[in-house]
Amino acid sequence: MMLDELLRDEKTTPTRMRPKRPPRPRPRIIRPLLTSPNHAFQRRHASFATESESTSETALPDISAFSRIERRIQRFQRIAQLPLAEVNLHHLWRTYESVKNYDMSLPSKMNFLDKYLSAAEMQYQSKSENLMDELNVPAENALGILDDLKQAITPGSRFDHWRLCLLARAYALRGDLEAATDVICEADDKFVALPLAFKTGTAYAYNMILTSIRRYSGNVRAMEYIGDHWERLYFYLYIKMTGHDKHPQRNAGESLRATATRVAAEITEPLPFLQKKNWNRKRREDIGCFFIQALSDVHFGTEAHEVLLEMQQLDLNVDRKYKFMIIRSLAQRTPTMSSAIALYKSIPPNSEHDLFYYQLGLHLYARQGDVEAFQGCFDKICAVAEPSADEIASLIHGHGMAGNAEAAEDVFKGFFPVDENGNRMNSPRITHYAAVINAHARKGADQKALSFWLNDLSKAGLAPNEFIFTSIINAFATVGDFESAMAVLDQMRRAGVRPNAVTYTIVITLLAHRQDPMGAEAVFKRALKEGVVPDNRMIVSVMNAHVEGGSWMGVIRAYDYLIAARVTALSLEVYNTLMKAYVLIGAPFSVVYKFFKRLERTKAKPDSYTYSLLVQSACDAGLMDIAADIYYDMKERASYELNADVNVYILTILMAGFLQHGDTIRAQGVHREMQELGINPSPITYRTILQAYANERSKESLEIAERYIKTLIDVPEKERTWKRPKYDSSSALQHLYGPVMHGWSRMKSPEDVERVLQELQNSGETPTLGNLTALLDVYRLTFNIDAVREIWPDILKLGLKFTAKDWMAPEDNPLQTTRGVRGNVLCVPLSIYIDALSCAGEHTTIASVWKDLRGQGFSFDSHNWNHLAVAMVRAGQVERAFEVIERVIIPYQELSINSRKPRDRSPSSPLLSDALAEKQEEDEEEEDVPSVPAVRSVHRQIAAKLSSARTRDMEDFQREADHSDDFAYHLHILHQISPSWALWKAHKATISVLLMALNSLHQGRLVRPVNTDEEYDDEDDSSQARDMLNRIYNNYPKTLQLVLELDEKERERLSSDEYREQYNLE
Repeated sequence: MMLDELLRDEKTTPTRMRPKRPPRPRPRIIRPLLTSPNHAFQRRHASFATESESTSETALPDISAFSRIERRIQRFQRIAQLPLAEVNLHHLWRTYESVKNYDMSLPSKMNFLDKYLSAAEMQYQSKSENLMDELNVPAENALGILDDLKQAITPGSRFDHWRLCLLARAYALRGDLEAATDVICEADDKFVALPLAFKTGTAYAYNMILTSIRRYSGNVRAMEYIGDHWERLYFYLYIKMTGHDKHPQRNAGESLRATATRVAAEITEPLPFLQKKNWNRKRREDIGCFFIQALSDVHFGTEAHEVLLEMQQLDLNVDRKYKFMIIRSLAQRTPTMSSAIALYKSIPPNSEHDLFYYQLGLHLYARQGDVEAFQGCFDKICAVAEPSADEIASLIHGHGMAGNAEAAEDVFKGFFPVDENGNRMNSPRITHYAAVINAHARKGADQKALSFWLNDLSKAGLAPNEFIFTSIINAFATVGDFESAMAVLDQMRRAGVRPNAVTYTIVITLLAHRQDPMGAEAVFKRALKEGVVPDNRMIVSVMNAHVEGGSWMGVIRAYDYLIAARVTALSLEVYNTLMKAYVLIGAPFSVVYKFFKRLERTKAKPDSYTYSLLVQSACDAGLMDIAADIYYDMKERASYELNADVNVYILTILMAGFLQHGDTIRAQGVHREMQELGINPSPITYRTILQAYANERSKESLEIAERYIKTLIDVPEKERTWKRPKYDSSSALQHLYGPVMHGWSRMKSPEDVERVLQELQNSGETPTLGNLTALLDVYRLTFNIDAVREIWPDILKLGLKFTAKDWMAPEDNPLQTTRGVRGNVLCVPLSIYIDALSCAGEHTTIASVWKDLRGQGFSFDSHNWNHLAVAMVRAGQVERAFEVIERVIIPYQELSINSRKPRDRSPSSPLLSDALAEKQEEDEEEEDVPSVPAVRSVHRQIAAKLSSARTRDMEDFQREADHSDDFAYHLHILHQISPSWALWKAHKATISVLLMALNSLHQGRLVRPVNTDEEYDDEDDSSQARDMLNRIYNNYPKTLQLVLELDEKERERLSSDEYREQYNLE
């Protein structure tokens, strides 16, 4: 309650407590205190007498004492006016004690006490540990002051109501909830007639009581308290208090509603509350509806719908406004849109003129893009009244969502035609332009159309807002056009329009698909610097960037931050992202399945994406029967569950699994099922089919694949049902042609690879890094070193483009890594290039290329180092080859086996870069982590087998009961023994080359560089070979052990003659 509210009730304010008008000072006397802006504090001293009394020359004040008083009062005023977040309880109380003996007015004391308790409550809510003992002191201090003030307050006055509210808050802070409840109930009963606008203190008191119950007794007990005191709490939970947005009256009600919403949203089983026998039917209905509202407010539409279904089964009435809340919440997510539509259709309109009903239908069907449905709702609205600006905008938006930008334009031009002067009539709003621009943005980056409408908007005297800029950024992001998206973002800033959380989430998502988590974190930091308040979806986007980039520590940190900072239960999106990390790291299927079963017991029920991840894990483990069973289980549940629809993604995963395991019959069955369900295949689906043809490695199968592509692209573009995958820099055609190009490459047919690439370019497509890599590989396989050298600069140029460094780093905190995780984009072509150069005898070129790439910030993976070791042997540098294995590959392999990193379960930030910065401040050495290959496809299958073997006997991995509430526990262990690290090993082919070199040295022969014209004198080979052999035995024992182990196995496997022929023995 504010001071100005209280002073309105002058009749109930004691006369002696009213602030006195300060006496007018005599000109010749200096009185500092009387010129103070606040005169609430008055010393019992002769100098503070009335004006007539102060005329005596004998009653002058002591100026030095007077100044000390003034300074104390001013200091107290400054501290008391600080924002709550900056208030130090101890300093505030100590400052109060220094002035409490002065004649402080009642309003001043009450205001201080309100501020003191509010600061204590903020501290109470912000810390996770038990603060009962720590906060007992401010509670007792407040109770002492209130007891002293009781006699000075007129019973029944607003000050009396304020005192009771503060008393209840102090009791609640102390943990005496029964006394707090008794006092606040007394205040409610005693001041029934007091206007709601003056009951701010009551809302704050109930909020503190509820917060205390929630902390010490849990959400269930807090919800029971809400139900037991529903008649009192109802007014504050549903009726908005008066006042503008920043007024304490509004803040009080919103704080209480926020706390009650958190309580309801975090309860996993609402059903017991709907069946409580000590509550009457009306009470159970009210509590059920409150659950629906709370869950809808935090976007848990599925859970709110489940509460509705349970209430209907119990025959409890639900007003349709709560059903409308559920519909709007369900419509926020694409997977639950069908559930929103079904619920809407189950609610009949009150009449043909039910405006609100058809407005909701227009909003809903427009988001879905159902032209017939949203047009019908719009016509119903027009039959009742003129359509509003928002309804016209929804109509335009609906056509855009349906993918018909031309229809969206027609609607816009119909309502806002151009007059004879070329100006738009009927004053279109920014929302109308936003809708039509978004319609074009959804079709892709059609720069001509976007430019036209931006110019039209400017001509109408409007400026693009954040929604328009965000739509355009999303258009470029959707097609993977990173540079254009960033250019629009810069233009947005130059126009003075601040990007919001949605804008940055789109950019972060684009970076996630580029597998650039450090770039995503740089964007997140930039957003914070610009004052953007990140929501959960923005944080989850950063988490997903770490998943896509294989940065498992970043995944765990973001998850732990969400757990530690959550105010409601975690969304399904968080769990799905974490489950995706388990699948991509190659976790055993048993771990992923247990994750899924635990997820079923949470509030976040599995959806189609969750099932797709589970099927993917089963396919990676080779458990195709189980994968099929999971799919059919989901298909059965889809008939009665809200968010488990069969879609193209799960069917494509299942089809790919069958094809990878050679079961073409069942793969064809999946394709037929896709057709029977009316599901249009995506470019990924077609790529999966074409990859199966390419894997057969025959000319006939590749020709069939090309004919199949021709049947797809002969369909007119407007009639094609397959589109470019979102956020994918590769077009649909590139997805189709890619497998065929790689197939011809493995067939060692450069002419066919060049022909297919030319067809792709003739279609208007630009070659991708994958396309050029296929061409590079076929040149290597056919020993065309001139073509290899010619194409490498083009590959390097694309690699530089993909890894533009520090593009979003804050100026005062540039990224430490040069190219981040995306620095490994050239790993595959580099291995091919090294192999081609070494076979051609261009050994010095290899060293030059390696040095150049390292200088430009690119990283190297295990395959690069293995190829380098082989190239060293071919160059005659056997010792250097042993050194690469000994100094690089083996240490990183050991790092994964021996390291155990601590885990911060309550990080202050979701960003991994912040954690690394904290370690640097603590002078902790950070290991130079090498590039980890993206765990995809066949690598993921290998990783799943390796992780199963390595974790089978690990005691801490198998102790699940101790970590049943920690969904990231197994990921924390797996990332330290990550199966991807198993790829960091010396390959058998590499060790075989080293074995041949070792055998040559044992026979007294040095290894000479291949394909060189240089002549060598072999007379001194024996002594030099012996010296080199001694250095190898002394300097590279671990690598030597690997070579000798292979030697032993090969001698057992091969006959003596076979061994001699294969391993270079004379």
